[in-house]
Amino acid sequence: MKSRNSLILALLSTIILFVGCSSNNTTTKNNAEQKKPTDETKVSYIYQDDEQSKTLNKKGAVIAKISEVALGTALKKAIADGGLDNAIEFCNIEAMNITDSLSKAQGVSIRRIAQKYRNPKNKPTDVESKIFKQYIMEYLSSVPLKSRLAVNHKGNPVYYKPIVTNNMCLSCHGTPGETMPLDLATKITDLYPGDKAIDFKSGQPRGMWAITFENINVGNN
Repeated sequence: MKSRNSLILALLSTIILFVGCSSNNTTTKNNAEQKKPTDETKVSYIYQDDEQSKTLNKKGAVIAKISEVALGTALKKAIADGGLDNAIEFCNIEAMNITDSLSKAQGVSIRRIAQKYRNPKNKPTDVESKIFKQYIMEYLSSVPLKSRLAVNHKGNPVYYKPIVTNNMCLSCHGTPGETMPLDLATKITDLYPGDKAIDFKSGQPRGMWAITFENINVGNN
């Protein structure tokens, strides 16, 4: 009888221990599910076809084009003067100065944004990352990439235009040892520790222009 009682007590102890462990595992699982991050980042696009929206889109397109031409012309001159090495040094020192000067001249804020950035100052915000991700998805689906007009957290309209990689870009943003000379890749790493802006292919979206109209407030949804 005593042996039988001991066996029953042992079985009860095992059942209690098993239930306790199962409960703890369930609690841990529930906590993990509760802590799982959710994408709550929202983009407030301007879809209206009113005169102000048309004007902002047109002005944003013009400023982005002026910026592209200004940087492209200066970059070609730097290459002509001293090759790709000189162009890299030029970008490191002068590229931001050019966009800053254009920003003041146009009365807006001009930025070049890239998820795989070279200069940390070009790192996108969470909202900008989501906009760029949409461009990537469209590119992968062979959908034509078009400019967008959104509203930032201050209520300012922002014109976004994708920057698409071309063959000229590959010399500095392509694959080291293939489209990008290895000695140039080493120089870029020296100037930009932690550089992410490589391994692109021609036709891929590499980043975005962000033209912020800081003197205009349209509110935020």
